[in-house]
Amino acid sequence: MHRFCALVAMLMAGLVGIAAAAGPASAKPQSLDCLLTDTGTRPGSENRAITIAFDDDAKSLSAQDGGQNYTFGSVSITNVVINGGNDSVSVGIDRSSFGIVWQKYDSTGVAIEYGKCRPSAHPAAASAH
Repeated sequence: MHRFCALVAMLMAGLVGIAAAAGPASAKPQSLDCLLTDTGTRPGSENRAITIAFDDDAKSLSAQDGGQNYTFGSVSITNVVINGGNDSVSVGIDRSSFGIVWQKYDSTGVAIEYGKCRPSAHPAAASAH
């Protein structure tokens, strides 16, 4: 029994050493290509492409919608969702399905658009903000 305990202790020490040598994983900025397909509030704008850039570590989120760039505050990035907003736009992305909700605010109300995203073939820039 004593040998077994010594063997377990050696194995555990080895595993701890391997984990410490590997260090913590660091997420890199990521980019999603999204296509807004359900735009009932803006007929004619179906299949509009936007790009989302986010950084898990920095908790930063930005988007490019045509020639318009958005930087979001109040960012929440978890294993489940990516959320953020500013004075004119808010965005929410379900990380399991890559479904997106894009809400744009103006003096006439809120335009809500839905769509799908996929990981971008082009990595995000070093600062996704």
